[in-house]
Amino acid sequence: MPRTSPSPRRLAHRLRTRVLAGAAAAVAAGCLVAAPAGAAPRPARISGDHHSPAVVALATAALADHDTFSVTGSPAAFAAYVDDRNATADAVATEMALDPVALRDAWSRADLTHQEALLAALTQLGVAYRSSTSNPGVSFDCSGLTAFAWGRAGVALSRQSGSQINEIARRDQVSAVAGDIMQYPGHVMLYLGVGEAIVHASNPSTDVELSFTNRSVKYGNPLG
Repeated sequence: MPRTSPSPRRLAHRLRTRVLAGAAAAVAAGCLVAAPAGAAPRPARISGDHHSPAVVALATAALADHDTFSVTGSPAAFAAYVDDRNATADAVATEMALDPVALRDAWSRADLTHQEALLAALTQLGVAYRSSTSNPGVSFDCSGLTAFAWGRAGVALSRQSGSQINEIARRDQVSAVAGDIMQYPGHVMLYLGVGEAIVHASNPSTDVELSFTNRSVKYGNPLG
């Protein structure tokens, strides 16, 4: 009999198992560290896969569980969501050499709407950059990605980076949470909740990616 491809949920489970094992080993080896206060800015590139398919698969599974919980209110669905959300955080931490515990904690402190927006952006890693577009699975520019992510969470944003930051409630670096908007002139991105870690649609050579910023930025909360 021909072999069938695994379902998306089974694939996500396999990836989650591998990521958790890898993260545990890296923590034990002292490889994953949070940036200390006052540390020099991280480089613009990351050491792992900035278009990580594992992150995409896990974020997609987490969003599906989020939707199930939103409809049913089921404790089991919420538990499944938290499991997949944490596995997604671990996968991001692995790719970016961050402390997985710190990243999990940062995501759990954000409300569910911020979490949904952040996960939505992470499902688009590797999608092409193209100016003036916001087309899931096809192409985005910077404000197109943030508008898509927050639109998935039920919040409409303008389609221009300066307008997005000007129309939402201002935060500072201390009060910012995962999923908040970060902006500097000409560019906008989503905060991953730790240090300078971001997900953004940067340019045609990098597309939608995990990255770090070392620029002075403004922070904003689309929920007000």
